[in-house]
Amino acid sequence: MAIVERELNKAIAMSLFERIETYVIATLRIVLVAVGALAILAIAGLIVWAAWIVIVPNNVDHREFLTAPSYAELRKELLPTPDATSQDGSTEVSSQELQHSQQVSSPYIERLSGVTTTLDKQYNIAGREESKFSETVSAGDLERVLIYQGLDSTFFLDEVADDYLAALQEFATEIADDEILSRIADTNSRTSIIVEAIDKFHDEYVLRLVDAYDSASVLSTQQSSSESLVLNLLLVSLSVSFTTLLMACLVLLVFRIESHLRKRNESLDVSVQ
Repeated sequence: MAIVERELNKAIAMSLFERIETYVIATLRIVLVAVGALAILAIAGLIVWAAWIVIVPNNVDHREFLTAPSYAELRKELLPTPDATSQDGSTEVSSQELQHSQQVSSPYIERLSGVTTTLDKQYNIAGREESKFSETVSAGDLERVLIYQGLDSTFFLDEVADDYLAALQEFATEIADDEILSRIADTNSRTSIIVEAIDKFHDEYVLRLVDAYDSASVLSTQQSSSESLVLNLLLVSLSVSFTTLLMACLVLLVFRIESHLRKRNESLDVSVQ
């Protein structure tokens, strides 16, 4: 009787153990499937992220660091003192260095013509008979000196010319609105000041443009370093995700084999009985 009771208790304990084991294995399978699914999603996301970093160029625009000089910034250095404005016109126009050239078709002539036309507003004021600025310095002159001998010798024109010409046009508009400049009676002195203003604008713009490119280059280098660090972290994360997925698949496979073998053994036991 004691033997039967012992065997019965043993059978009950084994049954309870098997039920707990079955529950644990079933729960573990769900966890492993969830881990595997998350690993797959992580791998897909990491691959897309890494591809985005590699494919998308790391270009920092120099315009973020560029501020064009204004006429107000340079005005004090350009306008003569009251004594100088009262002197008779013995000043040679520095624009003589800009040899009057024949205008030919180019991508910049039309916009530079707009600059010279704007500056013409400083002439023939209150009925004075004066040669306009565009009759002394043509758009072709400005193009040759400012664009081809200036910008093109240091920069790639397609990158900088459009912003430069826009800033020059705004600068010319400020000059045209300067009432103090218009009070200078001598045409040569007035033209000389305008040419000097354009010259100073050009020099200051080029200096700021160089600084802007340098700042953009530094930032681009910093971003490249950051991207390299992120790529390394992504590779490590990919390795971990792949390993996790592989381990989950292997454990699930072991459970699958074990379950198949158990069912087979149970079938054999039933057949034997």
